[in-house]
Amino acid sequence: MSRMSTRAAVAAVTTGTVAVSGMALAGCATGSPHNGAGLDEASVTSPIRLGAVAALTNSGTQGTTVRVQPVQQTILKAKDSAALAFTRPTITVPAGQGVDVGVRLTDATTHQPLANQKVRMVVKLKSNRWQTFRVLRTDQTGLAHYTANVLATTNLTAVFDGGDTVRGAQAKVATLTVPVAQPAPSVATQASRTTTRVALTTQTVASTASTTASTAGAAVGSSLGDRAVYVASLQQGKPYVYGGAGPYNFDCSGLVQYVFKQLGRSLPRTAEEQYEATTHVSQYNKQVGDLIFFGTPGDIYHVGIYAGNGNMWDAPHSGTTVQLQAIWSSSYSVGRVY
Repeated sequence: MSRMSTRAAVAAVTTGTVAVSGMALAGCATGSPHNGAGLDEASVTSPIRLGAVAALTNSGTQGTTVRVQPVQQTILKAKDSAALAFTRPTITVPAGQGVDVGVRLTDATTHQPLANQKVRMVVKLKSNRWQTFRVLRTDQTGLAHYTANVLATTNLTAVFDGGDTVRGAQAKVATLTVPVAQPAPSVATQASRTTTRVALTTQTVASTASTTASTAGAAVGSSLGDRAVYVASLQQGKPYVYGGAGPYNFDCSGLVQYVFKQLGRSLPRTAEEQYEATTHVSQYNKQVGDLIFFGTPGDIYHVGIYAGNGNMWDAPHSGTTVQLQAIWSSSYSVGRVY
């Protein structure tokens, strides 16, 4: 074979190898059972291995033979789609009354339940921000639920963040509607059925709060922290209600705000704002009556009132009541009210 013929054969072999490799790469997409749909979110079970080996054999004047090794390829599988929906998209419930809220997670194609999956419950705040307030896990039927207590009409949604083989999903917004309640009978009216019915005036309410603060001071001494703990203890057993600020039910920051209001101290409404409004001290210098904050600055999610001996008064979460319990984490911040 002449040098010119040999060069031509090599060029042909090289071109053939490129063509074979190009065909193999093209087959990666066209061979997919999903026609390439959703491959940007596809689940790959193992790395794709593509290769072609060409061998040049001198056969004298007989020409050139090319041998190609078959391409090994892992099939790409698109993620399944999920469907998430509230079992009751609209619920009417009296203020402060517990109601069961449920969501169901299923495969969007087969409608089979997706069990043991985490679902985030998200509430719309007054500031129009959405915030995750608890995480649930689906049972064998794909259902996850909890007991909600609300004081005003509230919008909720649920989010499934997805997994290795299933895409994420979000439920349509559900509404917990609280009808406008009629004014409750005053304490004075209930106390005396034989006298003229009268409503409690602002002055009477202020006088009651002042009496509570005075009683607290007389009972436990002059320390603001001691009095705060005493007033908090008077709320024991009152139910947790999201947005509750007393006197009949509370959420965590509502309890703190209410207690210190009885003692002549004005605190903001949310745990984050209360963290920013207090003087920060170290854990090792905390005193009775200091505020115990959980979370990080900018993302404070819970607050309690330190009662000494590693315990605090707080309103934990839905389904519980105001109670004295141990500080459950070593990761917390301390704020002092003056």
